[in-house]
Amino acid sequence: MRLELAPHILGTGLSTGGVEARRRPASEEMTRSGLREWESTQRQTAHGAVESEQRVRLVRPVVDDSVDGAQRLGSAYWQQVERCTFGLVRSRQGVDGVELRLLGRQPLLLAFAQPVTDIAEGSVRCCYPITGGLLAHQPGGEIVFAQDQLGDRLWLRSTITGFFPSLAARPGAPDWTGALYSQVQRRVHLAISRRYFSGLIGEAGR
Repeated sequence: MRLELAPHILGTGLSTGGVEARRRPASEEMTRSGLREWESTQRQTAHGAVESEQRVRLVRPVVDDSVDGAQRLGSAYWQQVERCTFGLVRSRQGVDGVELRLLGRQPLLLAFAQPVTDIAEGSVRCCYPITGGLLAHQPGGEIVFAQDQLGDRLWLRSTITGFFPSLAARPGAPDWTGALYSQVQRRVHLAISRRYFSGLIGEAGR
């Protein structure tokens, strides 16, 4: 499985059918977030699906090239979801996959199938298909956590493709109808991504 989103520009909002964005220098992001060459992109397709990627450059691998390493990429993210929401959103892992629930009970916010891992030369990936939940308008899409060697650079990435958020604007609707997604849900995801990257990098440095 190979997922690429380009160009890598920092999104400041979400507009149906395209990217509403501006570019910030990598040096500024290093100062603001403490992460090396942090980059983020986001767009909404003409059909209403969201595609989003956050990535940060690594100076050393954060996981091994193994199934355990790929699974760690996934489990570390769910841990950060709970930490960043102060336990308000909790993850449950069972035979069907992962569920994100409010206070671990109701409602079911998002559901994911069992992860699919992919180990290749220079690449470790963990993919969770999105199967439903209150925040998903319909099943479909996936979130992928990856450590990829691209040329002489090593990247840690979180990529969402084909996701139809319930809170995003529908195709043809005014952008303001998706304000809850762009101003709340998306910003929470970005904050979790930064914490997720920082946590894995910190573990690797110990």
